[in-house]
Amino acid sequence: MSSWRENSWLLMVGDRSAVFYRSPGDEYPLFVRARGCRLWDDTGHELVDLTSGVSGAAIIGQGREDVARAMAEQVRRVSYMHTVAGTNLAQEQLAARLADLAPEGTDRVMFSSGGSEANEIALRIARQYHLARGEPSRWKVVSLAPSYHGATAGALSMTGRWDISRSYAPYLFRTCKVPAPVTYRGPYRDLAPEEMATRAAGALASAIESEGPDSVSAFIAEPIALSTGMAVPPDGYWHLVRDVCDSYGVLFIADEIVTGMWRTGRFLALDHAGVSADITTLAKGLGAGYAPLGATLIRGSVADTIATENRRMAEVHTYSGSAQSCAVGLAVLDIIEEDGLVEQGAKKGELLADLLADEIEDLPWVGDVRGRGLLRGIELVADRQRRTPLQDRAAVGTALPEAMWRRGFLSRAMRHGSALVGDVITVAPALTIEIDDLERGILALRSSILELGPTWDDPVPDES
Repeated sequence: MSSWRENSWLLMVGDRSAVFYRSPGDEYPLFVRARGCRLWDDTGHELVDLTSGVSGAAIIGQGREDVARAMAEQVRRVSYMHTVAGTNLAQEQLAARLADLAPEGTDRVMFSSGGSEANEIALRIARQYHLARGEPSRWKVVSLAPSYHGATAGALSMTGRWDISRSYAPYLFRTCKVPAPVTYRGPYRDLAPEEMATRAAGALASAIESEGPDSVSAFIAEPIALSTGMAVPPDGYWHLVRDVCDSYGVLFIADEIVTGMWRTGRFLALDHAGVSADITTLAKGLGAGYAPLGATLIRGSVADTIATENRRMAEVHTYSGSAQSCAVGLAVLDIIEEDGLVEQGAKKGELLADLLADEIEDLPWVGDVRGRGLLRGIELVADRQRRTPLQDRAAVGTALPEAMWRRGFLSRAMRHGSALVGDVITVAPALTIEIDDLERGILALRSSILELGPTWDDPVPDES
């Protein structure tokens, strides 16, 4: 990748950037322009984005004038007022729109600045609900391992990624973790869907029993998780999870921060299973990369229980219900509806599945391809039969994106610190990506894997 340091000396302090980067020793390209699913760096290098801005947020592409107008118009009317003192029209309208899209019975929304805050709010709502019901002993949370729920203390406590959370262990509260429903490796390897669903849901029930049913507040899970390499549990698992939570009086929190907003072909990934959570969190695609925006969707019965006891959510964030961000959210929903992106995204998700089956699955380093809609994961292995993960020296997380960069595509690959998941390439383009760009991107991915594969491990492919 090119270095902006050669051309951007005005941004420097001495011989370095003044920014404290998340990886202080790395160099970062400087992106100067974006339009649709294309980006340009300061050297003029053009890239097609297969990642929706790497995080999966930019679901409608970049540089849209209609979103810019919506934000500017809101700023001209009301730019800021803390929601402790009043509400604003954009917040009210966006909440109503989301409630209409949510499953029946989920009709209240609290906004925040992003996914971590949305999950923190879900945690606090669950606590307030049990306090309102006269059950103050309920505070514990059960989550999956691996999983990721955010970078704030509460969200990180619920996260099932020791590689991420261990440095901050002294600041985190204890949560109970159960194995994620992954069938490629681990305790549920190669089980039939029904048996896996039964065992995995049984593990949740056992965890609640072990912790003490009267002490458990909530179970939180991602329907499809980046941390599991986009493993997709069978729909029956979510039905059983719903039953377990109901039987123990535990709230079910669905973290749809990555999977929501039609990323999987439906508004929510759980919609595929016909299951609804008590609390659902959204972010990323809700603001579509144009503004920081998260939302916590709450079942009406939960919200009413809290309200009936006149319990207050006093710990509201500064930009909760931001009129600017909510105006962007409304514009994003308008664009998705008016441009027919729900139908387009679903069809492109099917096309992506076909392309991966035709061009990627046969490569000797590809162990598993999984996911749903425009959210796919490709796990790379050293040995397909034994499902042996690649060694550290493969450095897939940097080598693969660099190979794709040279071919004109922005991509993402991650090395997971889990016994269940190894090196995974993520493909999560915007709903607006052109079919030609998607097809060329998968062909570039095939070429990149073929280029790098011989440097990883045996076996060596027959083609070059």
